[in-house]
Amino acid sequence: MIPKTLVALAMCLFIASSVASQGVVITGGTPSAVVEGLKAQLLPQGFQLVSANDKSVLFALDRGMVQQQGNQMVRGALVHIVLELTARFKQKDQGLQVTASEEVVGNPRSRLQFRKPVESYEERQSMQKLLDAIKADLEAHPSPKVSTSERDSTPH
Repeated sequence: MIPKTLVALAMCLFIASSVASQGVVITGGTPSAVVEGLKAQLLPQGFQLVSANDKSVLFALDRGMVQQQGNQMVRGALVHIVLELTARFKQKDQGLQVTASEEVVGNPRSRLQFRKPVESYEERQSMQKLLDAIKADLEAHPSPKVSTSERDSTPH
């Protein structure tokens, strides 16, 4: 009985982690190159770059006022919605690990703010395709490496 419980628990944890974020490992990738790739894909769709550093990047898409569905308490109510896409970077032996997740933020900048992770299969697949495309592009066109001697030979 206990082994079945452990197997069930392990499967739940695996499923939960796969729902939480999508990811790739990019050989020779750098956070700045991934940010540029994400900007090229997301800015034309209306996303705005909110913040970026060597550990993560945050993009936001303001969806405006959106009519809510659900129980009678919220059905029909208009709520300001922002979609946030976060990518996180971690250097691994195999390359740069990039994981991405999305959250729907209701009533941003308000005491009544709420957050809900995007969990639909379609959205997760779309996010994975985005990461796969960036990985393919960066691995097909690696950024040139600057050797130490080249850097040191520049006039000061």
